[in-house]
Amino acid sequence: MDFSEKIIGKENYFNSAVLALMVKNNGEYYLLFEKRAQNIRQGGEISFPGGRVEKSDKNSMETALRESFEEIGLGSKDIEIKGKIGTLVIPTGVLVEAYLAYGENIFLKDLKLNFSEVEECFMVPLKFFLENKPRLEKLKVETHPYYEENGNVYKFPAKELDLPERYFKSWSGNPRKVYIYVYENRVIWGLTAEIIMELLKYIREEGIENLLK
Repeated sequence: MDFSEKIIGKENYFNSAVLALMVKNNGEYYLLFEKRAQNIRQGGEISFPGGRVEKSDKNSMETALRESFEEIGLGSKDIEIKGKIGTLVIPTGVLVEAYLAYGENIFLKDLKLNFSEVEECFMVPLKFFLENKPRLEKLKVETHPYYEENGNVYKFPAKELDLPERYFKSWSGNPRKVYIYVYENRVIWGLTAEIIMELLKYIREEGIENLLK
């Protein structure tokens, strides 16, 4: 039996993967972001290239590369994955596996955007994140003992199961921290900001050059 570390119930989440793409242009390092098209999931928000894990993908790293190529035209011929930054689990039922990718001499004018998914791409100097702390806010996630599906409302059978009365009504846990970066009026927040912060830990501990070896 495999007792290695794993995420229990992973198959019940919306599984996705993203590339935190670090680009070196003219001797300076940047992170590449995309603004999602308005008509898709989380439309209008800023994120890293990436998306949902499909059954045809061998693993989440392949997902991240496939999505990057589909969204902005960058694939394994253009960039190299250096390693996995980590896995982020969101209370709303989303699981994101984040990878660090690296490329050189990649310019916005050369990207092939899929405008059905991506409105625009932009780059932020890495030093901006190293020199500026994110703003911290908090959100409270509430659990409701019911859900709606196909126009029907289904109730959680708390009374039938003789559970404590606190589960008869909505309940919530501790507030969740939310981090926010603002760069030239662009708001980079939520899971994307958390991935950036985790990447910055690696950079500060290892140095950029060691990280990209």
